[in-house]
Amino acid sequence: MKKSQRRKSPKRKKKETSKYRSKFEETIADALGVRGVPFEYETEQVSYIVERTYKPDFILENGILVEAKGYFRSADQRKHRAIKNQHPDLDIRFVFLRLDSRVQGSQMTCQQWCDKYGFLYAEKEIPKEWLRKRKPKTKTNGRENSI
Repeated sequence: MKKSQRRKSPKRKKKETSKYRSKFEETIADALGVRGVPFEYETEQVSYIVERTYKPDFILENGILVEAKGYFRSADQRKHRAIKNQHPDLDIRFVFLRLDSRVQGSQMTCQQWCDKYGFLYAEKEIPKEWLRKRKPKTKTNGRENSI
């Protein structure tokens, strides 16, 4: 076939943008519209908590929970933020194989992630200071005080 005889490909129709996330949702919306049913589409957000359990890697005698991480996955990051929010009394600390390695899904390092979310951390081994016994706490007038 000569250059002048080449067939032109048919022009593609521009894809119409829809405010719905799927063709099925759009079909449902159209059906509601035909029936004259008033509705809103994705105008509200509903928070929810998924019930899970957490098994710390190491539990020190003084109550410190230690997580050992070679690679810090996104799911673990979410889990530990949720645990910290729901159980602020737990003392969870991390020991990373390498502090300067990147956490999954981010440009942050493990160290930067811990600083941002308020976790104590170490590299390669548990620091001696973490092994010391904590002073017992007493409650006076509803406040905890170290003895």
